[in-house]
Amino acid sequence: MEIITSSGNDFFKQVKSYSVSKYRKRDDILLVEGQRIYDEALVRLTPVYTIVSESYLGKHDAAVLEGLPNLRVLTDSLFNSLSELKTSQGILGVFKVPTFDDVDVTSLNRLVVLEGVQDPKNVGAIIRSAHCLGYQAVFLGDGCASPFSPKVIRSSMGSSIYLPTFADDTLAQLRQLKDSGFFLIGTDLSGSEDVLQDMDALCKIAIVIGAEGRGLSSGVLELCDYRFKVSICESAESLNVSVASGIIMHIFNADR
Repeated sequence: MEIITSSGNDFFKQVKSYSVSKYRKRDDILLVEGQRIYDEALVRLTPVYTIVSESYLGKHDAAVLEGLPNLRVLTDSLFNSLSELKTSQGILGVFKVPTFDDVDVTSLNRLVVLEGVQDPKNVGAIIRSAHCLGYQAVFLGDGCASPFSPKVIRSSMGSSIYLPTFADDTLAQLRQLKDSGFFLIGTDLSGSEDVLQDMDALCKIAIVIGAEGRGLSSGVLELCDYRFKVSICESAESLNVSVASGIIMHIFNADR
């Protein structure tokens, strides 16, 4: 099997360009690194290339390698130049970005909407919590990190591969959800600490979460049906947005 040894190789240069988001968007692809997330992606997504290091090649037998679609092998030094991990596992997958056109939003009952959450680690952690707590989709509005950036995929522990995500204008998303019968609960420091008494009567709930510091925009807050905040110690300033989101999602979970 040919091993790519030169940084001038056309294939290597193509994959190297995918470290920049505009080239991933151009080719409609995402990158996953590490054995566990790669294996999960292989089940759920359409593979384009599998890239392994020379060391990975030497540790696995022919039967394992034959099951890897469109396999390409790089020297360890070239592979490490692509890796974003401190300790590389020697395997990286290039996959087509999934589409969720077949998801009927009107049939769902627990959603999360993000506005202006830019930090990929926070977006990934929120998607991970939403997936774990049984929420059925995440809507990413203005200013949010892409759910398919490598950092979001890693921070979500692969949940962004499983959970449907939709990116659009926040106000347009919220109007669509209200028209579909969703009750919008906005997170706001001036909101109430009381959980709604008639929670059981609300069949469809969307938790609306803003960026740390800035919070939700005034236009978004005006569309929300209820404003909620998590009670914290008076001497503490605030919770991290992903931590607060997880708490609120748990409180308003249909199976709480």
